[in-house]
Amino acid sequence: MLSSGSTDSIGVVLSGATTSFAKCEVYASAEDRVEEGMIVIINSKNKILARIEKIVPYNEFYREGDVFAQARRERIKVPVDIARKYKIAELELLGKLTLVGLSEITTPPEPGDEVVSIDISQDLRGIFGIDIGNKGYIWFGTLYGYRNIPIPLDVEGLTMHLAVFGSTGSGKSYTTGYLLELLSEIPCGDGKVTALPAIVIDANGDYLDYFRYFLKNRSFGAYRKVLRFVFVNSYAYRKERYEYPDNIKKITIDLEEFSPRELAEMIIAFRTGGTLNELQVAGLEIALRRLKEQYDWSFNDIFLNTAYFNDLIDEIDNITQIDRTIHPQTARAIKSAIEHFRSEVVTKYNLLPEEGTATISSEFVKDITDNPQLAIIDFSTGGATGVPLQIKQLVIAYLTKMLYNTFTKYKMEGDERYLLLIIEEAQNYCPNPSTYPIGYTLTRETLSLIATQGRKFGICLCLVTQRPSFVDPIVLSMVNTFFIHRVSVDDVNFVKKVTGGLPKVLENRLVNLGRGDMIITGQMNILGFPVFCEVKDARKIQPTIGKTNLVEVLSTKSVIKDKE
Repeated sequence: MLSSGSTDSIGVVLSGATTSFAKCEVYASAEDRVEEGMIVIINSKNKILARIEKIVPYNEFYREGDVFAQARRERIKVPVDIARKYKIAELELLGKLTLVGLSEITTPPEPGDEVVSIDISQDLRGIFGIDIGNKGYIWFGTLYGYRNIPIPLDVEGLTMHLAVFGSTGSGKSYTTGYLLELLSEIPCGDGKVTALPAIVIDANGDYLDYFRYFLKNRSFGAYRKVLRFVFVNSYAYRKERYEYPDNIKKITIDLEEFSPRELAEMIIAFRTGGTLNELQVAGLEIALRRLKEQYDWSFNDIFLNTAYFNDLIDEIDNITQIDRTIHPQTARAIKSAIEHFRSEVVTKYNLLPEEGTATISSEFVKDITDNPQLAIIDFSTGGATGVPLQIKQLVIAYLTKMLYNTFTKYKMEGDERYLLLIIEEAQNYCPNPSTYPIGYTLTRETLSLIATQGRKFGICLCLVTQRPSFVDPIVLSMVNTFFIHRVSVDDVNFVKKVTGGLPKVLENRLVNLGRGDMIITGQMNILGFPVFCEVKDARKIQPTIGKTNLVEVLSTKSVIKDKE
């Protein structure tokens, strides 16, 4: 329980308390010290942890329509010193304090029970049930209003997926980067730390600071390597690959990771923008399977080698003209799809490995989970120069399907592994068709598969978005931990729905949270109730992207005139 001497009386409980709510009349000596958001304890039969949600000051000479109304109207001084005045603090009851942390409140506090302030930092175990450094917990940011009290998060909750919401400039990418820093040094007992293998889909270069930090220091927490994956035609690959050959990789995929059916689905979907025509898929599957069985060619070779590719076209014609199992019109659509796939994936963006193995494959997954690594797939302007969303979606569709297949195999073999997949700008990869009809959705189905099934196999999904209502609600319904920064007014109802509801006082803050302020709720939060948290200057590696120097730049380009 709490250490002696760590409390200070601030008020007393009034009548009408329930197991979730109470009112406290504040002592005159404490009126200047109480603040909304403050954590207090009610000394009832059981010690109850509570949070001050609202403070209401009262004065009997300043009531609407009272006998002094006309005097105030005429600006006549009211004798306030002789009036009855007091403050009422409305308390949300959070839990009953036990030796192992908080438990459910089953009996409301009694009228007259004392309310005391506390110094949580003096007894973290008394509140949280654990200490800093305990195995499997990371300590995140600080409780709002308490600069020295971090929030404990249960790393095991990552397997139930998480999401980071926040409008532009609210600090969501800063928070996700900070979370990565903490996951690079997870306490695992005896003073040792480990790292959770992670792949980040970096939309704007927000995570490249970690890549540069690793290059400079050859370390980042317990990660053995930090890798950056870029497109072969990108500015970054042209300019930096010779300088950092071990850490900058061109993005290549391995079609051998897929069965004929899975590859056929991907090719047809790539042509149609996500829609699957079963006749076209079935016809292409037959052709791919026959070539595989007859010649034992790899799927990569079929699309890289012109002669092999022509044989694929001939096989489609044979199925149409000799077997007569598909209609000529269907055959034309299939040939159009494979030609489009080859033109974009092979010729234009060089996504297939011409020699050696693909950089993004099951072998790559084995390596980064055997030796914990951070892999940044750079979709920013520097790493994906001129690359359209359709190609990025194809890479994510391939990645998520390959991860699902690979981790399913690990599970069947009894090989337990874990990986965190962070996706920035998540609305572009699992859009909500009713609110964000982008018209090209190769990845929504595979991400839904990861969200609904991946947790069983060790894939932890983290979705980062500035518009949560634009993200597929089916995918978000599988998320169990939320880091919520300031959101758009249009997103408030959606956020309330997917999180299962928030206390009114926190709900009212959603549209005006300051930069770095957030609400944390869900599985990783061991307290069992939403907490108001802040992250300011918490990262060890400060971000460089997004910083501006407007006035300094303008001063070098404009005529300077003294202020008169």
